[in-house]
Amino acid sequence: MKPGLACLSAAFICALLGASSVESASSRAPRFLATISGTQHFEWMLRDTRSGGCAYEGHGEQSERFRTARAVKVIAPPPRGGSSREFQALARGRWGRVVPLIGTETRTYALLKAPTAPCPAIRPEFRHDCRGTNPLLPRAGVVLMRDREKLAVHVPVDTPWIDRQPSACDIRLFDLRNFFLSAVFGVRTYAPIRGGTFEKARTLRASIGVRYCVDPTESSDFEVVLKTTCEQPLPSPRGPVLTGQLTAQWTITLRRSH
Repeated sequence: MKPGLACLSAAFICALLGASSVESASSRAPRFLATISGTQHFEWMLRDTRSGGCAYEGHGEQSERFRTARAVKVIAPPPRGGSSREFQALARGRWGRVVPLIGTETRTYALLKAPTAPCPAIRPEFRHDCRGTNPLLPRAGVVLMRDREKLAVHVPVDTPWIDRQPSACDIRLFDLRNFFLSAVFGVRTYAPIRGGTFEKARTLRASIGVRYCVDPTESSDFEVVLKTTCEQPLPSPRGPVLTGQLTAQWTITLRRSH
């Protein structure tokens, strides 16, 4: 056999062995067809009322919708962890950990009150309206995780979600990945499954919902800090002041597969 053919044969055999090892190691584990859908909405207001001719007001809104393009075959991990809490997922013909997602992100910014002076301290992106719609990046996806009879999603740090500097409406406050470990929220939040147990049920569902508010005392026109408590912000002697709210909702459905 020629050396090149020998290398190709060895690689093919290794690929077959890798696929069969996942199948054999998890032959008794529950298998499902997984569908995932979700939304995220981030709305904020930036106000400067104390800078005279440089006072201004702007409103930003970011909406995301994401889902699986089709049902993805997954294998559940053991109920009490073992070596991993992560599901195995068959995507693009290979076993791995990421369930691919598709979707879009739409962002808009409106200058509600323009400054009456030149004001070089105001960032250029806040001086005019803008709008843009961007697709989720090709590698976007989540990892399903199990803790006994609870389910969660996780976005690996090496899985890009959306373009961090899009050509349209590139405003730093929309780039949540710049401030947090993930651009999408509701991750690592375990929700109880409905419909039975992983080992016996034919159809399982889980819903995850989160709500955060912008912390106006720590945030600014250059920084976003979120908190779980939401109350009316106190008057601030400084400007600009950032306020707002972020909500995210996930729906996960698992249907028994063989």
